[in-house]
Amino acid sequence: LNVHITLSHFSRPIFDSPTKVNDANKYGGDFFSRNVISSLDVACPTYLDWFHGGLQFQTLHHLYPRLGREHLRKTEPLIASLCKKHSLPYTQKSFIDCNIEVLETLKGTALQSRTCSTWSTWH
Repeated sequence: LNVHITLSHFSRPIFDSPTKVNDANKYGGDFFSRNVISSLDVACPTYLDWFHGGLQFQTLHHLYPRLGREHLRKTEPLIASLCKKHSLPYTQKSFIDCNIEVLETLKGTALQSRTCSTWSTWH
């Protein structure tokens, strides 16, 4: 469970405020867009569905939290098509690529923390 939550959320953008930039919403703006942008799905073969427990479809889970696990795989192409139609970045990557993305995000965050002014006051 922890692995899937980490893969599906840690490397994705977050909604941190309703502020606007250039008269446009800073991030997402509507429920559907925010949830598509902030989720990452893990691509895997059907025979691994039981192992992943449906958690590989985090985007669908965020959009339709009550959708039964048995409907996720057949619903995924519909959501991907809808995202494409509206130019939303539906993201699905392999298990390995998801791990790489999380590690790159953690590395970037660690490097950014080195440049924070508060860091120098601690040492």
